[in-house]
Amino acid sequence: MSVQSIRQSEYTPPPPPPPPRVDTLRTSTPEAANATVAEMDANQADAFNAEVQALPASDRQTLLNDLATRLDADNLVRLHETFGREAVANTVELRSGVETRETYQALTGTTPSGPSLPQLPAGMPPMDIARIEAQQVQRAQEDFAAQNIGSGALGAPYQLGTLASQHATEPAYLGELVRLANDAGVLDAATAPNWGLFSRDAEGGYMLTGADADAARSGLTTALGVAVERGVLTEGQIRHSAADNAGWQEIASALGIDNVGRTQQTREAASALEELQNTYNDAKAEADTLNEALATHLLRAGPLTPDQQADFIEAFRSAEGHAEVYAAEADAGQALASHVEANREALLAAAVRDPAVAAQMVETLGQLADSGHGELALALLGEIQGVPDSALAGAFSAHTEALQGELFERIASAATVEIVARHDGDLQAAVADLKEAFAPLQNAKGLFDGVKGGIGSFQDGMAMMDAIAAGNFDPLKKLGDEFGEASPFAHAMAGVGVVMGAIKAGQSTQEGEYLEAVQGFASAGESGLNLLAGAAKHFADAGRLAQYGDDAARFATFAARLAPGLGVLASATSVAINLQKAGEGSNVGYAIAAMGDVFGMLGSAVALFPGPGTAAGSIVSGIGAVISAIGGAIGDAIDKHQTREELRGYLEATGMDADMIELMLGSGEAMNNVAAGLGISGEQWQSMLAADPGLAFAPYVFKAVADGYGLQGEQAVELFEQMHAEDPQAMLALMQEFGEKPLAGVDVGLLARGFLEENFPDAHAYARSQETSETRPDGSDKSPAEIAEGDYAGIRDGTLSEIYEAAEGLLAANDNHDYRVRVLELLYADNRSDAVLELGIQYGVMPDTLR
Repeated sequence: MSVQSIRQSEYTPPPPPPPPRVDTLRTSTPEAANATVAEMDANQADAFNAEVQALPASDRQTLLNDLATRLDADNLVRLHETFGREAVANTVELRSGVETRETYQALTGTTPSGPSLPQLPAGMPPMDIARIEAQQVQRAQEDFAAQNIGSGALGAPYQLGTLASQHATEPAYLGELVRLANDAGVLDAATAPNWGLFSRDAEGGYMLTGADADAARSGLTTALGVAVERGVLTEGQIRHSAADNAGWQEIASALGIDNVGRTQQTREAASALEELQNTYNDAKAEADTLNEALATHLLRAGPLTPDQQADFIEAFRSAEGHAEVYAAEADAGQALASHVEANREALLAAAVRDPAVAAQMVETLGQLADSGHGELALALLGEIQGVPDSALAGAFSAHTEALQGELFERIASAATVEIVARHDGDLQAAVADLKEAFAPLQNAKGLFDGVKGGIGSFQDGMAMMDAIAAGNFDPLKKLGDEFGEASPFAHAMAGVGVVMGAIKAGQSTQEGEYLEAVQGFASAGESGLNLLAGAAKHFADAGRLAQYGDDAARFATFAARLAPGLGVLASATSVAINLQKAGEGSNVGYAIAAMGDVFGMLGSAVALFPGPGTAAGSIVSGIGAVISAIGGAIGDAIDKHQTREELRGYLEATGMDADMIELMLGSGEAMNNVAAGLGISGEQWQSMLAADPGLAFAPYVFKAVADGYGLQGEQAVELFEQMHAEDPQAMLALMQEFGEKPLAGVDVGLLARGFLEENFPDAHAYARSQETSETRPDGSDKSPAEIAEGDYAGIRDGTLSEIYEAAEGLLAANDNHDYRVRVLELLYADNRSDAVLELGIQYGVMPDTLR
């Protein structure tokens, strides 16, 4: 071997350079981040500084914001050279927890001066502390009541301050005194601009002077400091009280609380945000009105083919003024999101000082979620609540219920749709981004109260995402089963799971498993219904944004990868709507409006699939489910006579012939409802209608006949064809016998069996063969209960004794428990309870209705 070969074999390449510390810190745990910063030598610190300075200003601030929530005080001081002392100090003040903030202030010599607060002696046994504090609390309650401080009298603030000064060494007494005074409104009176303890005259002097008044002011200030320390009040509450109140501002200054009082910057931030919010609300209202009109027109148009539906929607979207409305909504949402993103530091800082801005930001989070910017809303929510004892979290403490309630669910589902859409529906690829998006909330206070619903911790939520992405819906089912009593975080994870599960089901053959998994949400009342409807609406919003700007490729991707999931979710939501309609006092208005948006979006998506398949099938069944659920609820909102000619124009744009258009204009909504209820496609219905136009006048009677035999889809179409073969005017014959619409309380299905047996024997024979078949139209096996329904249908029209004998024959011939129970249930429903009792005893089964 040559020397050169030896040298080459012994050569070891240098190790690759370490990853940039900026990237390392962004993905590190708090422990690892602290170790990375603490261990940097001079050269590494210089390299890190260069990396940071190369970042855009907004990214630099975002990195500092994140580090302020994860680094300890010593390491934050080390960052002065990198980010600047003032920037670090300001960020620590807003975003770091209390312990880190106080230690940092001590290290940098910026500890605010404040009153010396009383403390119980160190080293005292816990039992003694509890006994002493209990005595102090009781004395405070007695003194507050004895002096009638809560009466609202002008002297109450003075009395309050005097009591506080007299008990200045008793921390529990002071904390309880402040609590009582705050509940009674005395604190606001003490800081009122006229004749409060802190009121000043034109020259700047106190209006209440003298040693006693000074003592009362000092005592009340000390008591408020103790109250903050003991958690009775928060610094955020004091900041917001001090927004434009000089008395509270003086107290805040005395307690060393910074970032107090409205400024020109906070006013400008509020004003600019409000203008964009109003623009978005107005644009959204106009777009919502158009979406409602589109849903109404589609309902009234009758059953359309996919191509017709696409042409119809395109004609509507491009009609005069419509495209501009949709563009204005998208533009307004984008403008709002861009403004918030560009000014997030100023807006959050303003929210710390000003309660009005905090309220604005809460409203803005919802607007971002509803305008296709859920990921930004989730990021802001993480900043706000990620460090529970930070000044930023305290600024939003009055909105905790909203931030951890229905708004959190909306944001969670909206962000999930957005993140998954960005990955073109690839759930496995999206999970990592989803976990990162929710990570800032893992320490949020109050989100994990309650452990029901299968999500007891942050880790459980992350594991749920992995499970659903892999096709395991068990965690989602657990959430649905106990949705009403689950924690706020579990409710948000329900929003995530509902979206992810729908997408997974739409892309696979697991639609049935998904619908079973979300049954708990459908049965959970209005809250569960709104969760499903909200998730469906966020899907629809994402699809509408994908269409904005005529980006055909972008929408085609959405239609192929996400619209099938929307179809599955629409079916689940429609089940929930129907369940709630059957309940007492249920509010389904929001869900029905959301389904109107979904209807139009699914109609746009279905035309992109040239043939049958899982994706197209999910979308089509979703459209049918929506039609069945919302019926005329949206259509009734727009006058039929005023829109008849407009509807004609949209139908003409589909290429439909003139005779068919006239039939659709006459009873399109009724035909749409019936076709959807029977699972008949637009092509099939129009073929039936062309063969016998009488169907346009008797759709509900035909449905009653098909329902009487339990026929669906192809079975119902074949029934029609069999009847038409026997009589080309079969629908006229039905109308002559039963009228155009079944009368309330009349079982047309039962009566029709006899009518068909006599007048349409071939159609009756076909229908009976489908009833007695043990397989469904798709080839799957019927359940024992379904087989029982078909068998029982053949014995219903006899005398009581004949039915009794026939039912006994069915029970004797089939020993399946579910089969026998269903036969007895049907007997009971036909008011033959005596027979049920006798046969139930004889065969050892009994329906729950008779137990």
